[in-house]
Amino acid sequence: MQGFIRYCSIVILILLLSGCAGVEKDKTSLNAKLTIESYNMSEKESLLISKTGVENIKFFKLNGILPEEDDLQFSVEVYKKGKLKEELLKSWGAIEKNYQDSFISFGVSDSNRPLKLLSGIPSGIASKTYSSGMTSSSFSNLISENVTLTKNKPVYLVAWLGTTKNELRSVRSKNGELPAGIEEAELAFLYKVLWTDKDKNLH
Repeated sequence: MQGFIRYCSIVILILLLSGCAGVEKDKTSLNAKLTIESYNMSEKESLLISKTGVENIKFFKLNGILPEEDDLQFSVEVYKKGKLKEELLKSWGAIEKNYQDSFISFGVSDSNRPLKLLSGIPSGIASKTYSSGMTSSSFSNLISENVTLTKNKPVYLVAWLGTTKNELRSVRSKNGELPAGIEEAELAFLYKVLWTDKDKNLH
């Protein structure tokens, strides 16, 4: 009888511990909050960046806590005449989980051909050259204030638009939605951040 009581006690203890672990995990997920805001460079910082040869670049600050079971993906979507053609510089597998004024950035160097795309993420920088044939371009910030990320909803931070024609309209987006007017662009690069589930095949 005592053995049976001891066995029941152990089972109850295991269930209680499992329940507590589940509550802690749920609490972490509920408390998780990630925000992105534009970073305005000082005159001195802008001068230093100009010496790197990157004509167009935008910086942002990332803050918040990423749950263990989640991931952050950074990428550049390529649109041609309004249609999504490919995704470049895709990076995932977040090393950090706590972000405190962590910098991310997107830049395009278009003074020489081909173009050079630069994606700065908390764990490093990625770059890629791209032959475009465009003769003029615009470069726009797509968020005007602090934006809170929602899981599985992409946030677009920057848009580069190119054309071979004489005129080019810039695009706008208040809170990082897919910008209106993108369908009119011959070529567009959109810098995207996505809060998503961790890919179990990569970890």
